[in-house]
Amino acid sequence: MSKRAEILKVRLNQLESEMNKLDNRTHRLFMRKQNEQKLMLGSYFHVTDEKFVCQATGDTRVTLRYATDSYGDIVSYQLNDRWSRDIGTEVVKDSKIYHNGSTYDTLDQSILDQSQARFEFMQCAVDHNDDIIAAWNSIEEKYTKLTATFYDAKSELRTSINDQSRDIDRLEKETLRSKLTKGIEFTKGEDSRYTKGTLPELEIRWDWNIRRIKSLRVLRMTASGKSADLEITQLSQKWDDKYESYKDVEETNTFERVRMNKVESLLRRAKNAGSLV
Repeated sequence: MSKRAEILKVRLNQLESEMNKLDNRTHRLFMRKQNEQKLMLGSYFHVTDEKFVCQATGDTRVTLRYATDSYGDIVSYQLNDRWSRDIGTEVVKDSKIYHNGSTYDTLDQSILDQSQARFEFMQCAVDHNDDIIAAWNSIEEKYTKLTATFYDAKSELRTSINDQSRDIDRLEKETLRSKLTKGIEFTKGEDSRYTKGTLPELEIRWDWNIRRIKSLRVLRMTASGKSADLEITQLSQKWDDKYESYKDVEETNTFERVRMNKVESLLRRAKNAGSLV
């Protein structure tokens, strides 16, 4: 990376740090909003029998359960929230009651107790439905206005980050292409637990790969910079009659109009594998 690119990278890190701070503040407001809506929902529902509990399981849902059962919903009240493009936030206009059907094998007082709890829960929903919807929308609107205060700052930061990233990318490509013109050498990559390090390879065409590359140099680049003529030195194996075995020999060839994105991909892989000299 060039000195200029390093300076831009420092500034980019600062901008991204500022963006992360705003994102964290936005997320904290979102969590506060959901918690406030959840507490509001729970405050409207209650039953007299302590064997049952009314529990808000989210910012749009309240359920009736046995106090000893954390998963078996008897009845649930659900707000239907939808995104409103006009005001740029979620809006609730209606709600539903989900009343699960039950089969009773034992006819005793527990049937009547559950029926009474169901009735009281649904009575709360009927009595307070409009108030719940209005309160939910009011909370949503309040936090939408709060998060909107970050929009301009985030938009400016996003523009700066994009501009900075493009400048860094441009400088890195210029530096890389300068190195490629002089020539780049490779060595075998580092051994891993599962694979043995090898020299890199390059896709010349969709059906043609050049393997065991020792060096690569750009001879000529097209005006668009998307393709280039390359000089590639690779290790090949030839039979040696004297030693009656294959020996590594270097062969240098030229390849025309190879896509530069393939070359850049090769360099990224070689860098990650530790095979760039």
